[in-house]
Amino acid sequence: MKTIPLLILVLFLLAGCSGPEKPTVTLYLAMQRGDIEQIERHIAWGSDMNRLNRDGYAPLHVAVRNGRLAITRLLIKHGVDIDRKDVRGHTAIYHAIFTANPRIADLLLKAGATLEATPMLLELAQQGISEREAVRYLVDHGANLEARDDRGDTALLIAIRQGNHKLAKHLVNFGADVTVTDASGQSALQIAKSLNLSDIALLLKRNGAT
Repeated sequence: MKTIPLLILVLFLLAGCSGPEKPTVTLYLAMQRGDIEQIERHIAWGSDMNRLNRDGYAPLHVAVRNGRLAITRLLIKHGVDIDRKDVRGHTAIYHAIFTANPRIADLLLKAGATLEATPMLLELAQQGISEREAVRYLVDHGANLEARDDRGDTALLIAIRQGNHKLAKHLVNFGADVTVTDASGQSALQIAKSLNLSDIALLLKRNGAT
């Protein structure tokens, strides 16, 4: 007669010990929404946390691009590939820096992310990104301001050719050489003048270019 109550007790205990419920939305929708509960469900149910979505991003990339510190920390805790590359070959720390989010970048670095500061600075210039915080972070982590791309241009020369006064100003303020010349021997100031970039030319002159 005691069998049924005992069975009920066992079932009750089993129910109480069960893991998280099955996720009710896709992983990437949960990532976009910042829904930590659903993300935790996906982790518990064995979803592939390193798989790229149809846009070419892994969950960690999505979290970082959206500035979600808590979710980034959660994914790191559960062992995602911190240097997983997106469809364009960029890692999470690239997205943290290029969206000027030093807190997330620091978190990734502490977790062992690889940071190639110099190539990243040149790419930043090539893409016309002019966020001061991004430049500062790369310089603080060893980026060589005088490194050159395949064309022979430094980040400053790239910024000048693009007419990117804001980026040029940041680079100069962080110590870029204003007397630098390109592969043909043309100086930064000469390039600025040839492109009628009077604001950049003035910036260079004020910082020692002749």
